[in-house]
Amino acid sequence: MAIKDDTLVGTFGLERASPEATELRQMYVDPSARRREIARQMLRFDEDECRRRKIFRLELSTSELQNAALAFYRNSGYHMVREDLANIEGNKTVGAGIRRFYFEKCL
Repeated sequence: MAIKDDTLVGTFGLERASPEATELRQMYVDPSARRREIARQMLRFDEDECRRRKIFRLELSTSELQNAALAFYRNSGYHMVREDLANIEGNKTVGAGIRRFYFEKCL
């Protein structure tokens, strides 16, 4: 998590995706704190943590609704490995009919 002036401004989770990879889950920066490099710092922390744990691939996904996130991940060296259309709503999807993009980066 990211804290600025005793206020929570960003969150994320890391979840083991496979023996070789970790998945970045639900990275979020509060709108009042955006454009201040917080997301970049959190992503760098995530990548460093994976390396520390000797996991050398970080995976993530986002939806078509997150244009800023799509550009951010591409600019951070992630490449898209697939995309699909969510058929049902679930804990890893925003909702049915939403296009999801899956990215990864070798660390």
